[in-house]
Amino acid sequence: MPTQSNANKAILLLGHGSKAPEANETLRKVAASVKERGGYGYVLPAFLQMVSPNFQEGVDMLTEKGFSDIIVMPYFLYMGLHVTQDLPAEMDEAQQKHPGLKMTLTRNLGYHNKLIDITIERIEELNKDKADVKSPYDQHPIEKESFRLIGEELDESQFSALELPVVKRVIHSTADFEFKDLMRLSPNAIQAGIEAIKNGCNIITDVKMVLSGITKNRLEPFGAQVYCFSSDEDVARLSTEENITKTSASMRKASKFMQGGIVAIGNAPTALFELLKIINNGGPKPALIVGVPVGFVGAAESKEELMKSGCEYIATAGRKGGSTVAVAIVNAIAISAGTLTPTK
Repeated sequence: MPTQSNANKAILLLGHGSKAPEANETLRKVAASVKERGGYGYVLPAFLQMVSPNFQEGVDMLTEKGFSDIIVMPYFLYMGLHVTQDLPAEMDEAQQKHPGLKMTLTRNLGYHNKLIDITIERIEELNKDKADVKSPYDQHPIEKESFRLIGEELDESQFSALELPVVKRVIHSTADFEFKDLMRLSPNAIQAGIEAIKNGCNIITDVKMVLSGITKNRLEPFGAQVYCFSSDEDVARLSTEENITKTSASMRKASKFMQGGIVAIGNAPTALFELLKIINNGGPKPALIVGVPVGFVGAAESKEELMKSGCEYIATAGRKGGSTVAVAIVNAIAISAGTLTPTK
């Protein structure tokens, strides 16, 4: 516990700083609680980035209040570059600006037995009252603020309640509002995708980048699995033998896994052409095709063919698309599967 002898000392409680107001409020609450405990002349929350007061502004404020002895407490869990490099540089700059200023740096939060108690408490809350624990689909404060800003700029009325989360997540992933005009969805596309995931479907991707970006823990409750075969040795051999791209060959291998599933193509128009060829020849039919390949050769044409195929689809018109778009769409549908009950 601090003593009254420390009343001539000020504490600068330092956090990272975030564009999301909720993320900064925690540090302010901690600072207020430390202040309430008493014993120090002043407790000021400050931030390294994005939020005022920053480090130098915080020091200026404290020196203006007459404090020449400042304790800097880095409210960081890990000893990252902010603590080991940025913070000492900030302290040197402050002391050059304020001759005679004494600054003392405490340890960061780091490992502490009390943090273990808090961790266990959070885990045990699940058994005490699940209603008090956030859903795994709750947004991080930064993401939540990003979606709020997107909503301010987007005419949300042009999309249905099921479509809107998909469109907003694509815009969030690309920072490109043009996608609000490029998105193309068949009437039952999202509902079909939600039902497929709830039924524990297979999700097939054209490239590893799409597979890696899909959040697996959102699929685990349903038993849905994600596959990509484009790097398999037998696919490479088939590609050489048939003189086709590896992604096209991967669709042939994937065909036995895709009935009633989701196929997400974000990179290769040839994969989408091959998929549609398989379906047209009487092969297995996915419940949903996410067809958003990007590029100048075949991208627009493959998506036009998809939209005429009679399959449930989510696509983007023209050349734009990409793996990040495919990932955003699948993740949005997975979130909806965990939080919504689609109407029949």
